[in-house]
Amino acid sequence: MTLQWVVLGTTAFLALQRLPSAIRGENRGMFWAMATITLAVALSIPFFYLQVDSLLGGRNIANLLLRFSVFATFLILGVKVTSAFTAPRAQRLISGPVGFIVLGMVVAAVTVLFALSDVPESSTALRAYADQGTVAAYGDTARLYQMYVAACLAPALFLCAVDSRRRRDIRISAGLMSLGMSSVVLHALLSLAAWNLPRGAWDRILPYSAVLVISIALAMMWNARRTEKKRPKSNLLAEAYGTR
Repeated sequence: MTLQWVVLGTTAFLALQRLPSAIRGENRGMFWAMATITLAVALSIPFFYLQVDSLLGGRNIANLLLRFSVFATFLILGVKVTSAFTAPRAQRLISGPVGFIVLGMVVAAVTVLFALSDVPESSTALRAYADQGTVAAYGDTARLYQMYVAACLAPALFLCAVDSRRRRDIRISAGLMSLGMSSVVLHALLSLAAWNLPRGAWDRILPYSAVLVISIALAMMWNARRTEKKRPKSNLLAEAYGTR
């Protein structure tokens, strides 16, 4: 629970930090990425989940909202990161027809599985209904899209991290984000391997650690943009993260 609150505080701080520029029309994409992941993290905490779900009817619609928030986060991150690091192949896989087909299929499957599940009363992370096969399938299916996006991004980010021609701060941020995306993939694979079985501490540590590492990497990239503004020569990474 402590890790969840630390991650929530970090993502909320970064979202608020980008709010002024988003209001001015700058960097809106990354603001919304941080805002949606902040919402998702908040909804994983009982204090927020139970209150929000009660407003939505008390039938765990808040969990569906959490899943859709994560989808939105990874779509935005995928578009922005591939643009920033000039990764055309990953960009096509995420924001091209294949990427949207994957997203559409996962959204449809998650919605159907949720509708088929018997979840009449609010329960954070649907823990009270973990013994239902449809609930287990719902949770694991929901992880497929972020695993897909993360698997597309991790190699491109790793290549940037080991590219000695790049600035040191850019390489470090790319390496951190590659690590975070790799953790997302690992968590999804472990979840599929342990389908309908009791989960260990890794089921909490891996996803929240991934969010924390990715958030720190994004903060470093924003700092790189501010630093680049003070230099006469333009930087494609800074420009990509400074638009939309």
